[in-house]
Amino acid sequence: MSERAKFLRAIKKCLSDAYGFFLDAMDTLDEIGRGSVGVGMTPLLGGYAIKDPREYYREALIHLDSADKALEPLRKRLRDGRVDASHFRSEEAITHLNDIVSFDYHLLISMLAQRRGRESVWYRLDELSKKTKLVFDLVSDE
Repeated sequence: MSERAKFLRAIKKCLSDAYGFFLDAMDTLDEIGRGSVGVGMTPLLGGYAIKDPREYYREALIHLDSADKALEPLRKRLRDGRVDASHFRSEEAITHLNDIVSFDYHLLISMLAQRRGRESVWYRLDELSKKTKLVFDLVSDE
């Protein structure tokens, strides 16, 4: 396997791992507020009970931190010039990749740690996951 092929595979691995963690964080945030029959029901009153959101915020925070760490090797290689436009099919990929790796994930992590901004974090993760998928699809084949 050539050096370039290994490099392209490493780029795809970083992007696919981050994409998976973004989706996991979004799924976890979706769980907050969903009702569940039988959870926390009293014997006299039945119905839907809301699950405790602390666990879900913590889990989403872990997934988001993992996505940030998955992008770290790509961030370093982009900064020192080892990843450039020659690794992608279009210049658009570099623009989106810069958006992904230069994003301040600690802002979202702090929002989750304070248990606020669930929807705004979800929409930001949705935007980042779409960009990550687009960049992954634009990685060169050869």
